[in-house]
Amino acid sequence: MRLLLDANVLLDCLVTENDGSLRAGKPASDQVVDLCDRSVHHGLVAWHTLPIVCYYHGRQNESSMTSAMLDDLLRVFEIPTVGHADAVNWRSHGVTDFEDALQIASAIAGGADVIVTRNVMDFAAAGLPAMTPEEFLNLRF
Repeated sequence: MRLLLDANVLLDCLVTENDGSLRAGKPASDQVVDLCDRSVHHGLVAWHTLPIVCYYHGRQNESSMTSAMLDDLLRVFEIPTVGHADAVNWRSHGVTDFEDALQIASAIAGGADVIVTRNVMDFAAAGLPAMTPEEFLNLRF
């Protein structure tokens, strides 16, 4: 199955809360990333997710660790090609949030079967299924 992972799923895995605790979604998000890492599923990440994840990871880690994390992401995940036309047509995805529209455009460009996200409601009009990491892990393959 081809999965587009939203930025919030990767952030579950890679950053901690302000108080230093793990994010509540970390266990399930870690499992989804691991499934992609082991090629059980094909992982996709939107181009614009990379700087988001690097920014937040870099606030809590040394730059060399953030660079290594980025190298790992690029080894595991495919980055679908999107461009100007996708940005111009963002409203065609039926969402009001530009960043969510770019996630949908990336999912479509990458042939995703599902968007894995913490914000399922934001993708209700996406035209393809969206589910939390926990919901995805409960599917029977």
